[in-house]
Order: sequence, then C-alpha cells, then structure tokens
Amino acid sequence: MRSLPPILLAAALVTTGCFGTSPPARFYVLSASAPANTAVPSTGPEGTLGVFPTRVAEYLDRPQIVTFLGDNTVDLDEYARWAEPLGAGVTRVLAQELSSLLPGWRVLPQPWDPVVPLRARVVVGVTALGWNAAGEARLEANWAVLSGGGEEALARGRVVLRRTASGPGAAPAVAATSALVTDLAHDIASSIRALPAAR
Repeated sequence: MRSLPPILLAAALVTTGCFGTSPPARFYVLSASAPANTAVPSTGPEGTLGVFPTRVAEYLDRPQIVTFLGDNTVDLDEYARWAEPLGAGVTRVLAQELSSLLPGWRVLPQPWDPVVPLRARVVVGVTALGWNAAGEARLEANWAVLSGGGEEALARGRVVLRRTASGPGAAPAVAATSALVTDLAHDIASSIRALPAAR
C-alpha cells in the first residue's frame, strides 16, 4: 500500500482534527454593584450630571483583555475578550454607580438631549486597567468634574487602585476590575457631594 504524500497527509490530519482545535474565546463585561444595578434615576433636584465617554489609553482600546506582566510589559489574551469597547463599559458602570450614589442628581451618559441644562460634567481618562498573573486588578485614572458648560474645573483627581481577585481565572479578575470602577465612582461622587448646593 502506497503512503500518502506529506501534503495530503497534513490535510487529512487537519480535516480529522488530529491537530486539535483552539479553545473558544470567552467574552466579559464590567458590572456595577447590586445597588447600582437596581437604582432608579432620580428627577434631579440637585441638577443634571452628564457623563462623557471614558477615554482609555490606546494600548487598552482593543477587544483582548490586557494582563500586566511587569511595569513595562503586557500580554494580550486572545481567549479572554471584552464584549464591548472598554471605554464604553467603564462609562456605563460609572453612570450606574453615580446614579445610585447621588440620588439627588439626574445622571445622563452622553449622548444627552442638547436642550437639557447640565449642572456638571464628568470626564474620565483611564491609563491602566487590567490585572496581573497573580490576579491583582489595577486601575489608574484621571478624572475631572467640570461646570455645566465645561469651561471650569470644579474638582479634579487621580486614582491608583488595586484589588485582589477572589480566585484564579478571568471571571474573578473581571469582578475585581469592576469593583475598582465602583471605587472610582465613589471617589468622584464624594467630590460632587462637596459642591455648593444648587440655587
């Protein structure tokens, strides 16, 4: 019996799955805390708070989840991916959390109706968001609360936050990362509460 030529043998192995298959990619989303998930937006006696789209560093602006290997080294996980753009996920969670933490405010993520008068605007820029091989989640971000017209900074801040995941794997690390975004929302909310009362 004649043996198959090498190219035909390789094709047969691929067809029959002898080389194996890659594991399927898993997709993850950031989540707000339970109270924020059930919060009902208020009518806003304190005013309307606009939340601008979150800016993320270019290396984070991709579907693959970033794992930090060191201070200057990252890994892109082809099999653990964000189900939505990372900036959009951070904005969504921030808006939900701020709505829960500031019941006297009406919180609106952009786009909002241009005829709605804003009392303040929130701007966030994320420079690091992900976790390392040990499961420690990390968030570094700059934020500002601007006046309704955006011409004046009412408050500014920078956060460098860490949380350890509850166990190994991407799912616990995503939960820890979500909690960091919640922590960021608490930091911003504290400054908004300190603003002078609405007239």
